[in-house]
Amino acid sequence: MQQSQKNNKTNKTKPLVIVTTGGSGGHIFPAESISEALLEKGFRVAFITDKRGGAFHSLPGVETYRLAAESVARRSIFHKLVATFKLFVGGIQGIHLMYKLKPALVVGVGGYASFPAVIAAQVCRIPVVLHEQNAVLGRANRVLASGAKMIVTSFSPTLLLPEKIPHIRVGMPARPQIRERENTVYSTDKETIKLLVFGGSQGATFFSRKFPEVLAKLPRELQEKIVITQQARPEDIGFLEDFYQNIPFKKVTISSFFDNMPDLLTQAHLVISRGGASTITELEVIGRPAMIVPLPTAADNHQMENARQFCDDGAGWLINEKMFDVDKTALRLKELLETPEALQVAATQAYNRSKPNAALETAEIISNIIKGKK
Repeated sequence: MQQSQKNNKTNKTKPLVIVTTGGSGGHIFPAESISEALLEKGFRVAFITDKRGGAFHSLPGVETYRLAAESVARRSIFHKLVATFKLFVGGIQGIHLMYKLKPALVVGVGGYASFPAVIAAQVCRIPVVLHEQNAVLGRANRVLASGAKMIVTSFSPTLLLPEKIPHIRVGMPARPQIRERENTVYSTDKETIKLLVFGGSQGATFFSRKFPEVLAKLPRELQEKIVITQQARPEDIGFLEDFYQNIPFKKVTISSFFDNMPDLLTQAHLVISRGGASTITELEVIGRPAMIVPLPTAADNHQMENARQFCDDGAGWLINEKMFDVDKTALRLKELLETPEALQVAATQAYNRSKPNAALETAEIISNIIKGKK
C-alpha cells in the first residue's frame, strides 16, 4: 500500500503533456504515436478530443477528455453558427480543464477538434506545439499558429506557415504496424507484378470506374503477370468484377476493406492511390513507389502538394484527375511495368524521404521546450 502511494506521488510530479486532436484515424494514429513517445520519455499524458475520439484507448494510463467541437467548413450559415457556438463552449470547457490539469505543454495534432483545447492553452499561457500532417498548413492550425511555440511538419516546405513561428520537419508519425516494416526489401520478381490500388473512404470511385480503363489498355503479356489487389466501395465491386473478367490478370482480389494493409503495401511493386499524408508516410517508411492521384476536393488542394513533393523527389508519378488521359496514363504505366529497375529506384527514393522516428523527434522537441532549451 505504501509503495503504491509512493508511485502515485511520483507520477504526479512528472510533467503533464496534453495531446489534442479529432477522432478520425488519420489524426488518431499520429496522436497515439506522439503520446507513446512522450510516455517513454517519462511524461504523463492526457488526451483531449471531440465526441468521435473514443478510439484512443490503446495506451494505458492516458486519460481521455472530450470537449464540444464541430467543423465550420462547407456548411450552411445555420450550421456554421451552431458549430461556432460549440467551439466557443469547447473553449470554455478547455480553460476549465487547463486550470484543473495544469499541463506543462499542449500538443495540437490538427483538425477542428484540437481547436478548443489549443485556444484554451493559449489563453492560459501554456506553451503550444502544433503538428501539421500535410504540405499545406490546415485551417485550424492556420488560426492557431500565431500563438504556437513551435510548428512541427510532415513536409518541407509546408505552405502557408507563418514566417515568425519556428518550424521544423519531423515527419508524420506512422502506426506501429508500418514502422515494423521499415525499408522492407523490394521484390525483384519479374514474372509477377503486384499492383495495390486504393482510394480511401473518399473518391474511390475514380479507381473503380476510370482507372480500370488504363489497365485494359496494357499489352496482354503484361496483364498476364499482374496480381491486382484493389479496394473499392461496396457499390462498385460488382462493376469491377465484371470489368476485370475481360482482362487476363494473374489474380484479382477486390474488397471494400483490407485489415492487412501494411502487408499489402510491403508486397506491392507499385501502389496506385490518393495523396493523403498517412498514405504518403506509409509509402515512405516501407519504401514503395506509387502513382498518386490527389483527391481534387481535398481542402486547399493539400493532396496535390503532398503528391508533388513525393513525386518531385523521384518516389512516384503524379496523375492530375482533372486532366486524366487514359491513353497517356496507360503508356506511362506500361513503361514503368516494363522497367522494374525504375520502380526499384523509386522505392529507394521513397524511403530516402522517410522520417521513421517522427514521434520520437517530436517528443524530444517537446521535452526541450518544457526544459527551457528552445
